[in-house]
Amino acid sequence: MKSNNRQGVALIIVIGMLALMVILGVTFSIYMRTERVAAGSFKSGVVSRQLIPVALNWALAAINDDLGNKPYPRWYYLESPGSTVVPGVTNASTMAWIPRAALGPNQNPAPRWIDIAGVDGRVAYLVVNCSGLLDANVSGANGIARSIGTNVNEIQLSACPDVADVAKLVADRPYETVQELAKLGTNSGALNQCVSNFVCFSSFPSGYPGGTNISLVDLSGDENALMGRHTDIVNGLIASGIAADQAEFVFTNLLDYVDADNIPRALGSACTEAVPMFNEVYAKNLYSFDQFTNLTMTLRLRIESYYPFVKPSANSYWMEYNIDFGRAGSTPASFPLPESVSNNINIQYTSGDDYKVPVIPNIKLSITNYANCIVFGNKVQLKVKVSLKMHENGAAGDVVDAAPYPSTSTLDLDLPEVTVPAPPAVGAVSTTVEGDMECTDPRFNWNTAQWVARPDTNTLGTINVGAAKWLTARDTDGYGGMYVANRSLGSVSELTYLLRGQSSNTTEYYWNTIRLFDWLSPNKTFHSADRVLDYFMVGTNTLMKGFVNPNSGATNVLTAVFKDMPINSYPDESPVTLLTSAQAETLAAFWADTNQNPWRCNFANLSDIGHATNVFGYLPVGLTPFQKESFFRNTAGLFNTRQQYFKILLFAQAAKVVPLMPDKSVLSDMRAIAEVWRDPLPNAEGIHPCVVRMVTPLNND
Repeated sequence: MKSNNRQGVALIIVIGMLALMVILGVTFSIYMRTERVAAGSFKSGVVSRQLIPVALNWALAAINDDLGNKPYPRWYYLESPGSTVVPGVTNASTMAWIPRAALGPNQNPAPRWIDIAGVDGRVAYLVVNCSGLLDANVSGANGIARSIGTNVNEIQLSACPDVADVAKLVADRPYETVQELAKLGTNSGALNQCVSNFVCFSSFPSGYPGGTNISLVDLSGDENALMGRHTDIVNGLIASGIAADQAEFVFTNLLDYVDADNIPRALGSACTEAVPMFNEVYAKNLYSFDQFTNLTMTLRLRIESYYPFVKPSANSYWMEYNIDFGRAGSTPASFPLPESVSNNINIQYTSGDDYKVPVIPNIKLSITNYANCIVFGNKVQLKVKVSLKMHENGAAGDVVDAAPYPSTSTLDLDLPEVTVPAPPAVGAVSTTVEGDMECTDPRFNWNTAQWVARPDTNTLGTINVGAAKWLTARDTDGYGGMYVANRSLGSVSELTYLLRGQSSNTTEYYWNTIRLFDWLSPNKTFHSADRVLDYFMVGTNTLMKGFVNPNSGATNVLTAVFKDMPINSYPDESPVTLLTSAQAETLAAFWADTNQNPWRCNFANLSDIGHATNVFGYLPVGLTPFQKESFFRNTAGLFNTRQQYFKILLFAQAAKVVPLMPDKSVLSDMRAIAEVWRDPLPNAEGIHPCVVRMVTPLNND
């Protein structure tokens, strides 16, 4: 019995050990399976995370392939190609990072999966074009009035419907991401809806043409500072389209524009200073013969000056005229002038576009010697020689205009011939003749070759015949208004007030200034804008932020640029008309429509905005040419083309093909968002600089 009992206990012990070993084995198997599944899951997670940079590189390659050297995308977003659509692209966590205006009219993009060869995984991307939006950290400011467009603070953020309170929006700066902007803006009351028109970063390099980031020439400072940069400025003018034989002339104009006085630097050159300019000389002579053919001449001389400047002059002027009389066609001594003849008169200009004809006393000459009035047989013909000078503030003041120059030459009027009656005559005989000379463009009045004789007519007090023809039928601005600041430049666009230039063929440049936009002259000749905006800047700041890309299709952003824009003739004009909100919205809608504005998406350099001359059809009617041009002057400083900026949604999955299943089995899923800045202009190596500002994982929901 005892032996059998012991055998039973042993059996129980063996069975117990076997059970324990089975339990341990099963436990180990389960544990190992768990570890294998966990390791597989970790591996899948690693695969999906490692595929995020792959997705980013696919997206960057797609951007480069699509854009190349194009200045701006023609799409709102760029979807990855493939056969299977990525689900839930616009889920809540994703849309918290995307400004709504960037998605355009279709808010439901559909990127597709791209299979990665040799890897159980796939990627997708959605590139959202945010290049044309506002920088929430820099663009606009609280309470800054719209002016001539010299500072991005002038952008009117109130034009954006997502902004409820500009002051609060500005006070909460800086914002790191659109997601943070949305949260802080909603909590503070700065925003009244989802972020639509803003990103939180911008960078606009200052160089433009040539693809090598050329440094722009600084035009800030007074005339002494500009003279120190003489060579660079002249080279910049030539590069911007000003002919080499005009560039020095324009540079002199620039010095006159910024210096504080009204004294031209070169009287023998076209005038830019705000002074009256001699414009027309008229002579009317009454010949009276008595019965002994003694001759008396009564000369009425009128000298017209022209003040084409849009700002009234506060100065008085002293006109000096020197007159000489002679016999046309011969060279005997001149007729003597009476001692009482005055050779000067004071004049005052009070408004722009003013023709001034001061009353000059008539000059009476008595010649009793019959022989002295005979030139050719019984003919007498009078030559009137005139040289003119304009002094500022009295006879001792500086000479500010001279016609002709140098004063050793004269303007010569040959009056018509008069027949002298043969004696003895009964009673007296009299006859009147007239002569006139006019300057086609008084800014060139120093050159005698530019004065034209018009003996049959005069235009005293009105526009000259030649000038009228040039302004309506030749390659000119079509208007004669001028403006001189007498201070340092506030904006590069002020160069539009300078005369376009003067070359060996001076007449090509009558009534012609630097232009910021393309124009068709009255004789239907096309002229491209001068590209001064691409080669010059005011100031040396190269860290440029907060501008608006003029290629933008976001109408609210464009409205923020145009709203309250001055429609003016010159910077400090008063009163001035402002573009209303409704007009700004209409203008923005036109600007964003590539069918109406075919240049949108093609503005490579800032000067290219001057191609969009269709804008004139959307400005108020009845504007003067200078007022029309103000659209380009007063917006150029708020635009910059040197930024392409993208929000890129990145999708990655570790996934396997499973037989009989319509889609792959997803082992792990990863989503992220990247922000990428790209320069639309290539560098010297032909590469477009690109900066990945951030890559941030997203929560899935």
